[in-house]
Amino acid sequence: MRPLLNEPTMYAHPTDGAAPRPLTDAERARTRLNRIVAPAQNPDSLTRPETQAASAAPRRPRHGAGKREGFRLGWGSWLVIEILVIAIAAAAFLAWPPTSACREQEAKLGFYAGDTLGKCIRRGIAARIDDADQRLKMLLRGSGR
Repeated sequence: MRPLLNEPTMYAHPTDGAAPRPLTDAERARTRLNRIVAPAQNPDSLTRPETQAASAAPRRPRHGAGKREGFRLGWGSWLVIEILVIAIAAAAFLAWPPTSACREQEAKLGFYAGDTLGKCIRRGIAARIDDADQRLKMLLRGSGR
């Protein structure tokens, strides 16, 4: 009786032509593991030859497959980055007009006694925040009509 495909035989076949010796338990376990692992390592051994020829055709790589270049961050990191970008844009939107107006006032007229560029900018930013707050409140009050 012939052994099935990769079925381990009970004897090891030496290459030097000597008589076969019985397999040890470790060798039998190794051949069983190799028989189990072989299909996972070589998936072509599980398919028929006609399907192997059809699957040998070159495939177009999927979008995003292969080595990625650039940053590889998780979604949480990208969320933090996006929030920071929005916060920086909002801060620039709030701070730029008062800053430029105060610098222009400093260059042309100067400040009153005790007033500084920093105080002027802080006052302008506070006024812009209050104005935005009042506009949001008015918008919400009028939304129920």
